[in-house]
Amino acid sequence: MKISPVIFSLVSILIFNACSKTEELVTVEQPEQELFASRKPADVSQWLDKHKDIAQVYFGTTTFGKDTALVSELLKRVNDKELDVLYKQVNAEFGTLGDIQGLLSESFNRIHENFPDFKPPKVATMISGFMGPDLVISDTLVVIGLDYFAGPKAKYRPRGLPAYILRRYQKEFIVPTIVFALSDRFNKTNQQDQTLLADMIYYGKGYVFTKEMLPETPDSLIIGYTDQQLTQTNNVQSDIWAYFIDAKLLFEVNPAIKNRYMSERPFTAEISNKSPGAIGRWLGWRIVGKYYDEKDPGIKALMDNSNARDIFEKSGYKGLKDDN
Repeated sequence: MKISPVIFSLVSILIFNACSKTEELVTVEQPEQELFASRKPADVSQWLDKHKDIAQVYFGTTTFGKDTALVSELLKRVNDKELDVLYKQVNAEFGTLGDIQGLLSESFNRIHENFPDFKPPKVATMISGFMGPDLVISDTLVVIGLDYFAGPKAKYRPRGLPAYILRRYQKEFIVPTIVFALSDRFNKTNQQDQTLLADMIYYGKGYVFTKEMLPETPDSLIIGYTDQQLTQTNNVQSDIWAYFIDAKLLFEVNPAIKNRYMSERPFTAEISNKSPGAIGRWLGWRIVGKYYDEKDPGIKALMDNSNARDIFEKSGYKGLKDDN
């Protein structure tokens, strides 16, 4: 079988309001192991009925075991020799998932300490030959498409992605991406403020949140830049800041213009071909980071502050290299 992936970029994580029983302890379930043991349609049908929450958000079905087209496709895939190669490579790469479970437990415990109402979502994995998305993240359910993250040595990899995005499809990026996505529920914003600055501060708060919950995680895994990109960008941040000020970008509200500095691109051509894409997100992190370090509001107060301009002005950020 020739595997034809359905690609969902890490920058476009699916966020659903899935209904699922939350769990107090973080245990990463691996229901795909049972699925890959299926040998007849009844096995797959039973699996879909047993894992309705996952089947609905990951495969988009609402009829579950009665979805004959889905049952047929899944049965064909899990008994395909080429997909079995990928399945074994994924298992070799991830093993028992102990490292992922450990990091999720660490981060979820920290989130709960700061936000007592937080209930850890159920976490499960899936392998389907890229039939579903890379990550599904909601308040109650997280599904990790492990086949996307098997790494550069895997026989099959997600197709149609530029190298700068494909590089992130490795297991080290999984937990920081999940934690950043979960930060959205705590990240209060002023919906009336449509400025570029507000977008920058939103991302900055999310990155600070992620770093607080995963303090040992390298910045490169949180924002998705390489170490070299982070170093180079930090070294020329005064020039980047000067560009934003000279071009009067902070209070820009035109979506097309904002998109140039907030969206994923190989580089920000308006500044230079050495300036990474989504440079506005990085700059927002610098601003919020300086505010957080100097004003020390605590992570809950930071996330509760919906006034982007207030955070910016109190940060005192001026684009200096030692601004954190």
